[in-house]
Amino acid sequence: MKKEYLLVFLVLFILFVLFFNRVPNRSLSKFADNIILSPCDGLVTHVSGRNISVFLDPLDVHAQYVPNDSVVKSIEIINGSHKMANSPESMHNEGVKVIFSSTLGDIEVTQRVGFFVRRIQNYIKPGDKLKRGFNYGRILFGSRVDIVLPLHNTSSLNIGDKVYAGITRI
Repeated sequence: MKKEYLLVFLVLFILFVLFFNRVPNRSLSKFADNIILSPCDGLVTHVSGRNISVFLDPLDVHAQYVPNDSVVKSIEIINGSHKMANSPESMHNEGVKVIFSSTLGDIEVTQRVGFFVRRIQNYIKPGDKLKRGFNYGRILFGSRVDIVLPLHNTSSLNIGDKVYAGITRI
């Protein structure tokens, strides 16, 4: 009987890991090239002018995507704390800030770790030319993504909005 429970647990765990690590294709968009799309899936927890914060819960896709055709201007590792990703204090969590240089201006996307798992993987380097919707990285488990839009741009999002990478206009 114990072996059956262990087998069921193992199968459920494998299914959860596969579900959690899914990376859907988000490279096709119905929007014009001058529209910035969300780099992640999640719930908007903060919006103020050009600044947006999105919390990724365990059921969201944890891959991040390029918000607009751009060149990777810089990548910066940020040292910090490890607060719960859905708390305001998580703005000081460790992370990776990527600045995408686009025809609309610089778009800053910061991937932040959460309390439980502290791992970010990126597959890009400065100078890479990328298309909107390209999967450039992911945050494992609890996470938050902060976005700063180019100068003279403001977000149309509201706190509580659900966003989808490569789909939702921000």
